[in-house]
Amino acid sequence: MTRLEKAGYRVAIVSPADISEEDREHIRSVSAEWRGNWPERGFAMAMDALFAYHDTLVALAYAPDGTIGGFLQLVPSPACRGYSLASMRRGKDTPNGLMEFLIVETIEWAREHSVSEVSLNFSVFAEYLRADRGLFRALLLKLDRLFQLERLNSFNRKFFPQWRRRYFCFERWTDLPVAGFAYLHAESLLTPPGPWAARSADLTAR
Repeated sequence: MTRLEKAGYRVAIVSPADISEEDREHIRSVSAEWRGNWPERGFAMAMDALFAYHDTLVALAYAPDGTIGGFLQLVPSPACRGYSLASMRRGKDTPNGLMEFLIVETIEWAREHSVSEVSLNFSVFAEYLRADRGLFRALLLKLDRLFQLERLNSFNRKFFPQWRRRYFCFERWTDLPVAGFAYLHAESLLTPPGPWAARSADLTAR
């Protein structure tokens, strides 16, 4: 039995249709608290909308008092007969290790239900961050204060995953600055000032 189980936490993995309205309110509250002033992201994780897709799964961490302290949202990955982690959030007053507890319980559930694969977060430049040294690695570590690259990489390493490369494609080298900016903006890592930012904030509040 884990520390969180001893503390009275339990995990349920359900479809959106099976979530009660009371639990939905708890989930919305956790999500809003976790995001704070940050907008929702919607590029690589394009199925983050809560309760919008019938074929997603939600892993709920119930606190001892029956409220929801955190959750994971998983979207189907038909090509590998698995699921991909779309979002993970927890309340500020929940104990450390809750997200790890949720992921481990989800992996155990996947094994019991013959799910072939659970894909974790996309960790940008993880191959370079895992290197022992290097100028590019040193630069990435400095950027961690802005983009949390190393923190995300360190979190993923806890689960001993199989690392797979992802590729960013562009036609010409001269396209790289514009394409890179578009990618960062789509991931909400860079937000331009002016009416575009206000428009984005308005849309994510609905």
